[in-house]
Amino acid sequence: MPNPATAPWGVQRLELYTNFTHVPYAQKELDPETQKTRYLDMDGVSVDMGEHGTGTTTANQTSTSSDGGGPNPPPPADSDLTSDDDSD
Repeated sequence: MPNPATAPWGVQRLELYTNFTHVPYAQKELDPETQKTRYLDMDGVSVDMGEHGTGTTTANQTSTSSDGGGPNPPPPADSDLTSDDDSD
């Protein structure tokens, strides 16, 4: 049975965070009209958080040809890979 006075090994590796980010708001709420988050300070005054671009996409659009293959058609089925001239 382990000694109850001995701390687990991981506790010896713990350190306080030396760098942290101060958050300029005290409360956040959802604006029912715009469905966007509003950030408020301790006095309930709105805090401008700037534009962070999480609502935009950078992915390229994909297209599909009339046969459904698109730019990268699917690999052939297993039946297409077998040879008919195999000897038994």
